[in-house]
Amino acid sequence: MPFADVIGQEGPKKKIRTALTRQAIGHAYLFSGDDGIGKRLMALRFAQALSCETPPSSAQPDSCGHCRACEQINSGTYPDLLVIEPERDKANPQIKVDQIREIERHVIYRPLLGARKICLIDDADRLTANAANAFLKTLEDPPEHSLFILITNQPLRLLATVRSRCLTLRFAPATPDQFEGALALKQAMAIEDVRFLSRVCGNRIGMALRADLADLRSRHDRFFDLCRSGTLAHATAVLQQAEEFSKSQPFPDVIDWLSHGLRDLLLMTLGPRQDLLLHQSQIPLLEQIAESLTPADIVKLMDALQTLEQAPTQNLNLQLCLENFLFRFHETIHRDAA
Repeated sequence: MPFADVIGQEGPKKKIRTALTRQAIGHAYLFSGDDGIGKRLMALRFAQALSCETPPSSAQPDSCGHCRACEQINSGTYPDLLVIEPERDKANPQIKVDQIREIERHVIYRPLLGARKICLIDDADRLTANAANAFLKTLEDPPEHSLFILITNQPLRLLATVRSRCLTLRFAPATPDQFEGALALKQAMAIEDVRFLSRVCGNRIGMALRADLADLRSRHDRFFDLCRSGTLAHATAVLQQAEEFSKSQPFPDVIDWLSHGLRDLLLMTLGPRQDLLLHQSQIPLLEQIAESLTPADIVKLMDALQTLEQAPTQNLNLQLCLENFLFRFHETIHRDAA
């Protein structure tokens, strides 16, 4: 059954199915939660359940997944479904007023095939101020046959007046067991790779399925390159690394692998729970580094990393902040050598 494709999310799933059973569908829903945890997939399954031509005869409302309507919704060609999203190729992707006008044109006429005209707005927090205000007018007086599903991982960036007109369903990452089970079904990979993705992706299944495992591991190995004694031994090397990292896009990826590396170092200084370590293949190096460190040393580096993370949003010189962090990192990790 198509709803079964959404791993976990039993709370939102139950509320949607209850609304379907009672035929008490709201005119607007807000699907809120982290990226890559099934919000968009749930929206498409909701649309299928509303539009299916041969729904299964079961106690739980669902769709067949293979009729014309279900297949067209999956392929993005269903005439009663409109998907609006930001222009992904832009430096600052936005949803603009012209796209809201498209929504208005979509919902003004009655459905061609199904019972409702459905509009899915992905990354709804990317609505410009003008677009949000224009959309609000449609939300205030929606056609009876319309359904709006807004998807966001930053609900507070939406106008409060838009949020208040939507039924909010909150989504959460899968549990580790759900994550491992889902990846075992969808991809054949070693259990250590599954657990690596589980921790790096925060049990967000959609993010893990989009990830390039080899690339992720390569980026995380950069942390251990920095730990080796010769990498940051000279000021010139520090300046070169800082320049390279400051140009990395997206920059949060640099913060991500640095924080995961520091987490492993902290765990190593706290005790012998090696089963909790993310980088199992680097245990010998972690043990060597941890011998001369205390948990307090790592916590101080984590605090410095948190400050570095805020640099792009505080109009600070990112390269200079990186230089300061890398000098401090090298001095801490190789204190005995100094």
